[in-house]
Amino acid sequence: MLRCYRMSVDFARLKVLVVDDQILIRTLMTQALRNMGLRPEAILQAADGAAAIRTLDIRQVDLVLCDIQMDGLDGIGLLKELRCGQTANPSNLPFIFLSGHADRSNVLAAARLHADGFIVKPPKPADVEKAIELAMTKPRPEADPFRYFVVSTSSGQVQHLSQPHASTLLEHAALDEHHHAAGTLLPLEGVKPGMVLARDLTNLSGHLLLPKGTRITATQLAALRNFRDRYGVSHLSIVEPDQPGRD
Repeated sequence: MLRCYRMSVDFARLKVLVVDDQILIRTLMTQALRNMGLRPEAILQAADGAAAIRTLDIRQVDLVLCDIQMDGLDGIGLLKELRCGQTANPSNLPFIFLSGHADRSNVLAAARLHADGFIVKPPKPADVEKAIELAMTKPRPEADPFRYFVVSTSSGQVQHLSQPHASTLLEHAALDEHHHAAGTLLPLEGVKPGMVLARDLTNLSGHLLLPKGTRITATQLAALRNFRDRYGVSHLSIVEPDQPGRD
């Protein structure tokens, strides 16, 4: 369950992930956070977006502070991954950008993805504290991982939803050939996180929610169950696992 912050922020209880490809910036941010009262073990670091995804898959945090310009999965791409429910953290987690040169396209994408602010680099401790206070006390957007699917990003790295990974496509092309591609239709209550969609998932209007080959996450399942009237989804077509004794 997402924590609720009101009036003031208890920095001593916060858990923060700092994402930046420059070790100097990560060091400066870590020192500033410690001076605000955060415990050293509550400050996590990642050198790029991919490392941040791995961290968010195994650790719960209250806030992400992230650079925009990074090789591979950049900050905007990371935020889209988070908002689309591709991590184990709440999709509406507070998220603040660190940037020395945010261009217009990034600012617009950040706004559509409900970013919670920008901190100019090199970061000043007072600016960091103010941005965190604002982010942690403002109302959170609805935790709906499908509303952000259409937001375009420049990194080309938001692969989970827009383009399943090549190895996933090959794997399930082989499964389709082996099992004649039918899949198993399961009610939402019978679907577990990590299961793979055998067919594209669309809403009532026919708009694509998740493409075939996607491994569905717990956050996405929760949204489908909580917003049945909105999406009109009661069952999912799931790729059949290999059965013992099959040729």
